[in-house]
Amino acid sequence: MASPLLHKSSHQLRIGQIFRFDIAYKPCSSAEDYAKLPPRSLWLRVRNLEPLALRAAYLAGPYSIYVDCRPLDYERNKKTFITAEQPLFEPQLHPGQTFWVELPCHVFKEEYHWSVDVVSQIIFNTSQLVNFDVCISESRDMSEVVAKANDLVVSVHDTLDLWNLPVPDTSKPIHLVILSHGLHSNVSADMLFLKEAIDNSRENVVVKGFFGNICKTERGIKYLGSRVAEYVVGLLQNEAFENANKISFVGHSLGGPVQTFAIAYLEANYPWVFQKLQPTNFITLASPMLGVAHDNPAYVKMALLAGIAGRTGHELGLQFTEKGNKPLLLLLPSGPTHRVLKRFVRRTVYANAFNDGIVPLRTSALLYLDYQGLSTLLGPQTGQPGDDPKLSAKIPRDLPDAQDSQSLVLLAVMSYFMPQKHSHDESERKLKNEDEEALVEERYLKLPKPLMLESAASLLLPPLPSKKYLTDPESRENVIFHDKVYTENDLPKAEKSVKEVEDEAALISSLNGVKRRSSLQSVGDAERKGMIKMIASKGEEIRLVILGNMTEQLEEAIAREYHKLMLWRKVLVRLKPDAHNNIVVRRRFSNAYGWPIVDHLVENHFDVDLPDELQLTKEDSLDTGPDGAELSKILSVDVIRRENEELDKVPVENAEDTWTQFNDKVDTFDGPAGIFCDISERVLKMKNDWNTVGLKAFLPQYKEEQVTESPTTEEAPKGLMGDFI
Repeated sequence: MASPLLHKSSHQLRIGQIFRFDIAYKPCSSAEDYAKLPPRSLWLRVRNLEPLALRAAYLAGPYSIYVDCRPLDYERNKKTFITAEQPLFEPQLHPGQTFWVELPCHVFKEEYHWSVDVVSQIIFNTSQLVNFDVCISESRDMSEVVAKANDLVVSVHDTLDLWNLPVPDTSKPIHLVILSHGLHSNVSADMLFLKEAIDNSRENVVVKGFFGNICKTERGIKYLGSRVAEYVVGLLQNEAFENANKISFVGHSLGGPVQTFAIAYLEANYPWVFQKLQPTNFITLASPMLGVAHDNPAYVKMALLAGIAGRTGHELGLQFTEKGNKPLLLLLPSGPTHRVLKRFVRRTVYANAFNDGIVPLRTSALLYLDYQGLSTLLGPQTGQPGDDPKLSAKIPRDLPDAQDSQSLVLLAVMSYFMPQKHSHDESERKLKNEDEEALVEERYLKLPKPLMLESAASLLLPPLPSKKYLTDPESRENVIFHDKVYTENDLPKAEKSVKEVEDEAALISSLNGVKRRSSLQSVGDAERKGMIKMIASKGEEIRLVILGNMTEQLEEAIAREYHKLMLWRKVLVRLKPDAHNNIVVRRRFSNAYGWPIVDHLVENHFDVDLPDELQLTKEDSLDTGPDGAELSKILSVDVIRRENEELDKVPVENAEDTWTQFNDKVDTFDGPAGIFCDISERVLKMKNDWNTVGLKAFLPQYKEEQVTESPTTEEAPKGLMGDFI
C-alpha cells in the first residue's frame, strides 16, 4: 500500500538560484521509545518536472538541476565510517528524471537532521525556469495524499536567505569579502561553496557578490567591473557596514580581471573606500590576467576579433580598438590599479597547471615561475622573496599536448569560448635564460597542456569523485605542488621596454586598416610602409604569426607591470578534470576535487597574522606614466555610467548577428548570448505548447492551425541559429 506524503512542496529555479531544504525529524522522544518501536526510515524524492523533450535543448537552458543530500553533521574533513551517513548527489537531474534517497533512522538520535541542496544548471538565459518538487514519505511507494506530520519539520531557504546568512556581529569590526564570477557563470550558485567556507573561518566576515552581471558577461570587463564597484559602494553606504574595517576581493576566471577593474574604479572615483577599509586580500582563481589570445590557435584569435565573446572577447584577445586605444588589459595594471594593489596585504594567484583548457597557465600564473623549484615536484614550496632570480623564467609559449582528447565540438563552444592552441608533439623542450653573469640552460617541467575539447567535455560530463574521496580525507592527494612568493627581482631581464612593445603591437595591428593615434609617431613612415608591404606580400599566415609574437610581448609587458614593486604569492595546483570549475568548487560534490584549494585559501588568508618579513609599505605608488593617465581617463564615472546605460538600452533579443561584428563606435554588444536567448524564446514556446496540447504540438496539423488562427502575423526572423530546435 502506498504511503502518504509527509511533506510536498513545488518550486521553480531560474539561473543562479538554489533551494536548501533542512529536514528535522523527531520520531521518538527517548531511547526507550526507540527500542520498543523503531521508526521507519524516510524516503526523499526530488523530481525534475520539465518535459522530456527539453533534455535536448541545451543552448536554451540547460533544463537540468543539481541535487545533493547529506546528514547535517557531515564534515568533509572527517572520515565517515557508516555507509548510511555518506552523502549522495546527482550532478545532472534531467527533465523527467527522479532522484531518490533513503533517510535512515537505524541508530537512535533525539533528532535526525539532513540537508538537501537543489541548484539550477541554467547558463544562458534569465527568463527560463525549471520546475521541480520535493516529497518525503515513509516508503518509496508514495501516494499523492499529503498527511500532516508533527514530528517532521522542513525548513526551506532560497538564494537570498543563504547569501544573507549567517548574521554578522555588527558590534565588532567586519571584514567585507567580495566574490566575482567568470564568463557565463554566476556568483549566487557557482560560488556559494566558497562563500560558506569563508563564512566558517574564525573571522567576523561578511561575504557578498554582485548578482546583476548574470548573462551580461560578454559586455566587457569595464562594464562588469564598474557595476561590481558601484555595488560595493552601495553596500558600504548601508548602516550594517558602519564597522567594516577590511575588504578583500576573490575572483574566479573572468572575475579576476573584473575585480581588478573594480578596485581601479573605486580608487579613481571613490578613494574614501580604501581610506576607510584596509585592502587585505586580492585573490584570483584560474583568472586570465594577461588575456587568452596568445595560447589560442589562429582561428580562435579570428573568432575573438570577430566578436565571438562580445566586448569581453576583444579585451581578453588584447585587441586594439578602432579608436586606436590600447588593449584594456595592458592599461589595467597601471595608474590607480597599481596604487591600490600595492596597498593590499596579500596578493595571491591560484593557477591550474593541468586539465584546464579554458585559462592557460601562462595567464593565470602571471607568466613567470621558478622552474628549478617546479622541477622537483616535492610538494608545496614556501620560498622567501628573492630566491635566485636566475632560475625564474617565462612559462613556455607551447606546452606538450595532452593525450586522449574528446571530440565534442559543440561542447567546446560552450566551454567559455577559450580553447588553447595545439602545439607540435615534442618529448621535451629547453628554456634559456640570460643574465649579466651567466647563461643558464635548463630543462623545464613538462606540463601537459589540456586541449579545448577535453575541457569542454569535462564541463558537462565531469569525472565524478569516488565515495572514498568524499568520505575519507586521508585518501585525497596533495594537489598543491608549488607555493612561493615572487618579487620583481625574481623576473628575468626584459628584452624590450613596455613602450617598444606597445609601439610594435600598434604598428602590426594597423594592418587591419585601423587608424592609430600619435603613439606611433616614433616609428618612421618608411619603416612602417616597408613592413606593411613585406607582410602584405607574404600573406595572411605571416601576419598572424607576427600578431602572435606581438601578443606574447604584450603579455610580458602586462605581467611585468603587475610585478612592479609588489609581492605575488603563486599557488600552482594539479586538479583532475574539470579543473577550471573544480578550483572554485562550482558544485559541492561533483567538483569536490577542489576542496583542498578552498581550504588552503581560507586557512592562509582569513584570521591569519601577516609575517614580519612580508610587511608592505603603505605609501602610495606615484605611477604617472602614459598608461596610468590613459586608464584614469577610462575610469571617469560619468563616461562609464553613460556607456553602461547605452549597453543596457538595447534588449538582448534585438542584438541578432551584431555579435559577429565589432566596432567600438557601436555601444551595444551582446555576443552569442543574444542568439541563445532567441533560442530560449523558441524553446519556451515549445514548452508551453507541450504543456497545453502534449505531443499534438509537434504534428503538422497543429502548426497549420496556429498559422490559420493568426494569418496576418509576420514570421519572426529565425536568426543565425533559428533552426537549432
